[in-house]
Amino acid sequence: MKKAVIVVIVLTVLAVPAAMFGLALMSVLTISGANAAQNACVAPIGSFASMGGPVRWPVVGPFTVTSEYGMRYNPGNIDHGEYRLHAGIDLASGTGPVVAAAAGIVSGTPTSATGGNIVEINHGGGLVTRYLHLTSRTVAVGDRVWAGRQIGIEGQTGNVSGVHLHFEVVTNGQPINPRGWLTQQGLVVPPTGSAGTAPAGVLVDPGGLTNVDTDPISLEPAAVGDSRPLVSALPSQVGAWQGDQVANAAQVIKAGQDRALDAKTITIAVMTAMAESSLQNLDHGDAVRGDTIGLFQEGPERGPYDQRMDPYGAANIFYDYLLRVPGYLDLEPTIAAHKAQANADPYHYAPRWPDAVQMVSTLTADPELLQNLPTTGPVTGCANGGPEALAGTGDGSGQAIIDAATHYLGTPYSWGGGTTTGPSLGTYTSGSLDGTHTVGFDCSGLVLFAVHHATGIELPHSAELQGTDPRGAVVARDWAQLQPGDVISFSEDGSGAPGSFGHVGIYIGDGKMIHAPRPGKTVEIVQLRGSTYYEPMAWSIRRYAN
Repeated sequence: MKKAVIVVIVLTVLAVPAAMFGLALMSVLTISGANAAQNACVAPIGSFASMGGPVRWPVVGPFTVTSEYGMRYNPGNIDHGEYRLHAGIDLASGTGPVVAAAAGIVSGTPTSATGGNIVEINHGGGLVTRYLHLTSRTVAVGDRVWAGRQIGIEGQTGNVSGVHLHFEVVTNGQPINPRGWLTQQGLVVPPTGSAGTAPAGVLVDPGGLTNVDTDPISLEPAAVGDSRPLVSALPSQVGAWQGDQVANAAQVIKAGQDRALDAKTITIAVMTAMAESSLQNLDHGDAVRGDTIGLFQEGPERGPYDQRMDPYGAANIFYDYLLRVPGYLDLEPTIAAHKAQANADPYHYAPRWPDAVQMVSTLTADPELLQNLPTTGPVTGCANGGPEALAGTGDGSGQAIIDAATHYLGTPYSWGGGTTTGPSLGTYTSGSLDGTHTVGFDCSGLVLFAVHHATGIELPHSAELQGTDPRGAVVARDWAQLQPGDVISFSEDGSGAPGSFGHVGIYIGDGKMIHAPRPGKTVEIVQLRGSTYYEPMAWSIRRYAN
């Protein structure tokens, strides 16, 4: 299953004459966005502002537009004939070079049965381009590329009917029509079946386009009163449901609340989403019907793609159909759902009713919990909701603190995210520091969880306060005295002055620490001893282990 990666962006373009050798200019964006990951839990690079610079065709020399973005019958051998979204534009130029459409950093090189050999490029500011069906790649994850740099060879790997490049443009976690995007950049896109000519590749970095700072940045949320808190206490697990499954259920409930619907109606909706998709925002259907998508597995006849792939929007589509069922509140919940969904088995939904009751009662127990939940965009998190919640409690040792933290290795960073029970939706401070669409941890959220799980001590959600809390024993900055499980707060300007401690991590021994570094990254283990970044900072160390 593909998971949406959520990016909040503002995109402005500066159109220039198409006569400029098939190149256009992409304006510099001033906000950051989460990058596309090679899998749903691990992001190989951080978030950064747009690199700007020219935008060009992703091929070299003569080419033909062979297929457009949009719904079509699949011509490939896999699921041949299924009516589904073709999420890009196909360009055929033989077996020539494929080049980057704009400057960026290679964020993924996955291989799949349908896409074949793929290259994904993060251009910053929330923009990602994808290049599918390559015969081979000439770049690796982390490589910085410029417009026109070769990234692979055009081919026919994956689910194809001939040699071509499938080119995708992704914003806000969703594919958009590349024809429209290229046109906005000032390029003239030939009609389907017509030919065009792309400029030659660019062998040498023109300079100035790949100098992007992706080093760690200060990550501690602003002081109380300086930020706009949204949801930070959404439970990481309700019954067997966890992570983004809970967050998606919250969107379904929120949509019903915003329509002033009663609890039974809302619970029917949650039950239906549980049975249809296991509360996963699926981008595909099943063997019965391949063009249904989203939480409710809704087909194109029920609404536009973007709405069906948005949990809040998909819930509203379902509510529209449910409310049309005469006397649905007097029916068994599964029969009401069956009539709204037209499922072949009227009792398909019944097993999920108890879970739905538990989910709705849990998420509505505090009337303010969902009040400020964002109503646009799905929520991202780890694949299948991430790791299972950590059972039991620790024995109070430093190793127990480490075990609790490492249990969530690979969990996405979420600004303001993390509670005593595990990862959660975060908070909003600015466009680039927005955790309200991601289930995960920020730096102090990870420490809060790990220390509480191991010792029962509930620390403040603050990097500075975690490094100065009197419940922890003061530890000198001496490698010989540091012990695994010690909490280290970092004063990034090196002064050690109050208010300067903006990051925190957990020492795990051998000169290393585990932390949640920054937006776009995941919980990771890094080298601390000898680090040219962390060593110059002032440290405040506390030991909460027994």
